[in-house]
Amino acid sequence: MKNVIRPIGFVLFGVLTACDSPSVAFLGSQKTIVVIESSTFSVHRREDRVEVYRTSFELLPDRAQVLRHAELAIMQATGCKVWKGSLNGDQALIKARLACGGREVPPASIPDNLYYQCEIIDGWDFDNRELSTEALACELVRN
Repeated sequence: MKNVIRPIGFVLFGVLTACDSPSVAFLGSQKTIVVIESSTFSVHRREDRVEVYRTSFELLPDRAQVLRHAELAIMQATGCKVWKGSLNGDQALIKARLACGGREVPPASIPDNLYYQCEIIDGWDFDNRELSTEALACELVRN
């Protein structure tokens, strides 16, 4: 029995430690941790592309809400908006292109012990009868 459990333990350990590892295209890229409400994202940037991993545990997260939070995390981490129509992914991995106003914005140099804690300030859009994001209040936090 030990011969079966030990390999399974190694596989599970490998899977769990790889949750925040970027794809091969983003190896060595800048990484920024952003917290939006209860969601934690690891934003990896290479030029005008980003790869975002939701690293927080959430029971049955809503895909639309995760994508909305991921877009806000991308804007906070890069200082750029997301190129319209380029945001795609699921509740764990999101990819997008950056729209930095036609200029290449160099990635910000942020030490590893800093991250953003953000809160979404919502408002009600009476015309469309839906919740809208009015503002994003973020604070840089040092570990």
